[in-house]
Amino acid sequence: MTIGIAAFITFRQSDYSTIVEQYQNYWPSQTVDQHTFYPFICSAIVSDSSGGQQSISVSFATSQVITDLVEAGLANAYFADLTFYRFTPTADGTPPTSKTVIANYIGETISASQDETTITVVIGSSLSAVEAQAPPRKFTTTLIGEPPKL
Repeated sequence: MTIGIAAFITFRQSDYSTIVEQYQNYWPSQTVDQHTFYPFICSAIVSDSSGGQQSISVSFATSQVITDLVEAGLANAYFADLTFYRFTPTADGTPPTSKTVIANYIGETISASQDETTITVVIGSSLSAVEAQAPPRKFTTTLIGEPPKL
C-alpha cells in the first residue's frame, strides 16, 4: 500500500486569529483546504519526555512573496502552524477525501536565513529555556486598554 505525507503550513499574525498565508507542499497547482501549493521542506519534529524547547526549520524556494512573508513574520512575530497529514494517494493525483493528522507543530517565526535558492525559517519559541525572560510584547489598546490622558 502506498502512503502519502503532505505538510500544510499556516502563518498567522501574533493575535493568532488573522491568517496571513497558507501553503501545502504535495499537490502542484491545486488549493487544498484553503492552502495553495508552494514547494517547501521541513526538518524533523523531535519530541521528548522532558518537554525541552525544540524548533523546526522550514525551507522554501526563494521568491519575492516568501521573502516579504518572512520579513513581515520576523518583524511582527507571526506564528506558524505546521501540520503533517498521512493519506492514500489517488490514482489521478487529486487530493483524497480523508487525511489523518500525524504531527502538528505551532511556533513563532524566530529567525531566517537565505541563499541563492532557498529561504529557511526557524519556527520555535523566542523565550529562553534556561533563564527568566518576559515575552516580547507591544503595548496596544487591546492589551492594556486606553492610555490615560492628561
